[in-house]
Amino acid sequence: MLTLSEDASYGEALPDFGYIEGRGQLGRQVLKLTRWLRATNAARYLHSADRHLDIGCGDGYFLRRSPCRERFGLDLRLGDDPARDGLMFPDDHFDFITALAVIEHIAEPEPLVAEVSRCLKPGGRFVLTTPKRAAEWLIALYAKDIGEEHQRYYGTEDMVALGGDALQLTGHHTFLAGLNQTFCLTKRV
Repeated sequence: MLTLSEDASYGEALPDFGYIEGRGQLGRQVLKLTRWLRATNAARYLHSADRHLDIGCGDGYFLRRSPCRERFGLDLRLGDDPARDGLMFPDDHFDFITALAVIEHIAEPEPLVAEVSRCLKPGGRFVLTTPKRAAEWLIALYAKDIGEEHQRYYGTEDMVALGGDALQLTGHHTFLAGLNQTFCLTKRV
């Protein structure tokens, strides 16, 4: 787990772009751009607050941009598996939980989303980005194994269903020529 605060940093992040080492030259360049686009679009739903958890934090790029005082990051490559292990945080703990380009890699995201809901404060936001199915052909140009990596694709109806009674869809927009999207689900008060 990576922890960043106004005072200090603890734990490890992946090396810069360490999560894209096997993607080849074109893939590395494209992923630098898409990382920035995902972060910029997700940041629209964040504001200054106490705590932010980023699931799939990678090298900590988005956490370093977060306006929150305390920032925590989890990533499979750091030994964290919140989809399997849950979130080891108290109830009603976070103002924001984000997952940029993560949800499509999880075969059964419902338990993780239930954990996200548990850990969010009432009125807290779960902000995530995910590509549309129409983007798969483009992604396959620079990430040859994407068909094996992406488990599911989501539209607005899928996100409403995933949020269930606990999380309400309060924001959605597309970017990258409509091939990628940002969702904001807010914990009901």
